[in-house]
Amino acid sequence: MNVTPSSRAKTELAEIVPGNRYDALAELSALMHTAGSLRVRRGADEAVLMTDNPALPALVSGLALTLLLPAPVIKKGKHTEIAFLGGASLLLSLGILGETDGALTSIDGVLPSLVRGDSEKRCYLRGAFLGGGYLSLGKNNHMEFAFSGEVLRDDVAELLGSAVEGAGRGTRGDKYTLYFKSKERISDALVYMGATKAALAVQKEIVDSYMGRRAAAAQNCDVANIDRAVEAAVRQTEAISYIDARVGLESLDEKLATTAHLRASSPEMSMGELAEMLGVSKSCVSHRLARLEAYAERLKRTSEEYK
Repeated sequence: MNVTPSSRAKTELAEIVPGNRYDALAELSALMHTAGSLRVRRGADEAVLMTDNPALPALVSGLALTLLLPAPVIKKGKHTEIAFLGGASLLLSLGILGETDGALTSIDGVLPSLVRGDSEKRCYLRGAFLGGGYLSLGKNNHMEFAFSGEVLRDDVAELLGSAVEGAGRGTRGDKYTLYFKSKERISDALVYMGATKAALAVQKEIVDSYMGRRAAAAQNCDVANIDRAVEAAVRQTEAISYIDARVGLESLDEKLATTAHLRASSPEMSMGELAEMLGVSKSCVSHRLARLEAYAERLKRTSEEYK
């Protein structure tokens, strides 16, 4: 199988299984709304997902388990089919279908009750990308979410805009799309959804590009020092993303939270540039970032102890 930036990001996202029913409901709803269909055969109705992502069946099974749904039937062929019996009932519970005077109706957008909290918004966006997303890096940087309807596209744009600004809107064939062309925005969106490894690959490209532009003025720069700086930035953004996913950056004190937001949004910045932006010394920035890394490690140990 050809490993592309898109497949790499989707595999990483599919390996994240929400731990509560509200998050699971949001993610499964987005998956079904972007990539699912209702099929009726031999008198039975099924909600069906078709996928080429080898990690998706395990995710959907995990979502079903969290929601106390019957396990889906998985059939592997040229494409993998994931099917739930009682499809109409499932789509009603996921806010994709409604019922008026005993007749089923289509719900065009995202039910507000599905995405009340930040965690549910992240899960909905993750499901939307897994179901109808695409990522390309290189000469043409492009991250896209595709939807069958304009209302759904615009509702998801609002969810995404609360965390990552600057998404473009367009159409492609019969699809309505949201897209990013900027590596920085693509990285931010990946981090928000939880694809930290994919985001780090984008951030490394940003750093490499930045260093390339400055190569002529930095011919005598120590390569080992650059590598260490990049590795440190990767560790720091990974730690910040983990803290954000576990307890939220708003749980930090104001100085740490400000530093965390700036580092996460500007992985290419040097320690001196961060210090200048924050109005403090480089040693102060270094101390704060070390505290963030140490806090992330404590959270990970606590998580392991309770498994």
